[in-house]
Amino acid sequence: MTSDNISTEQRLAAIEAKLDLLLARLGVDEDAAYGLRALTVADRIPASVTDPVMELVRGDQPIQAIKLHRSLTGASLRESKAVIDAMKASLKTGRG
Repeated sequence: MTSDNISTEQRLAAIEAKLDLLLARLGVDEDAAYGLRALTVADRIPASVTDPVMELVRGDQPIQAIKLHRSLTGASLRESKAVIDAMKASLKTGRG
């Protein structure tokens, strides 16, 4: 099936379905995802993961934090590094 045979509504529905799957996978609150409130690092991962990982970030142990995040979530190295970087940034801005 080519894109010429797919209506705009069908394409939009497919994109929304993919977005819903991503939000569910990331554990993101739907209201937060649609801009009804600001997202924080804590919105993206559960506290059972955030707390021990954040302790390593606060302790300036980013490599150990990445390893722990990967083991707790099954995330890729790239995904975990992005989360740890966001955690470090939130500490610098006073939001973490």
